[in-house]
Amino acid sequence: MHSRHTLIKARLATVRRDLEESLGRLSADMMGWAPEKRMRTVAGQLVEIVSTEMQLMTLLREDRWISDAEARTIIGDCDGLLNLMRAVDGVRKETLAYLSSLSEAELDEEVEFRGGWFGSLGLPTIPRAEVFVNIADHEWYHVGQLTSYLWARGIDPYGRSAQN
Repeated sequence: MHSRHTLIKARLATVRRDLEESLGRLSADMMGWAPEKRMRTVAGQLVEIVSTEMQLMTLLREDRWISDAEARTIIGDCDGLLNLMRAVDGVRKETLAYLSSLSEAELDEEVEFRGGWFGSLGLPTIPRAEVFVNIADHEWYHVGQLTSYLWARGIDPYGRSAQN
């Protein structure tokens, strides 16, 4: 039977492979583009992935919420592809280090979410492990958007040739 650590790490690794596949097809000139004016730009999708993970990890580690503005300040250049790629990698390394530091009992501990964060499923508390699962789910949601963005630009996000 797999431990919760193993399952969470596998989920995070799987979604990250999907994100990296999309990242490999992005270019610096695409960062300011979105299919419609009201939609997040490509860079905005990456910032959303990084900042949410950063916010949730800060909440778990330090019991405080950082604002979107604080997260953007920590990220730095929120329009630069290389910086955003570094931020994506850096925040995940921190998440995995924190996850590895937790015991199975700590993963089962209930954590409180004030303010009705959607990932708490409308519940006042959830097991700490569920926060990690939500990070993966949230990232997959935005990877799906990036995949659609690539298709909209005529780029096969899976890199298949015309014969496939």
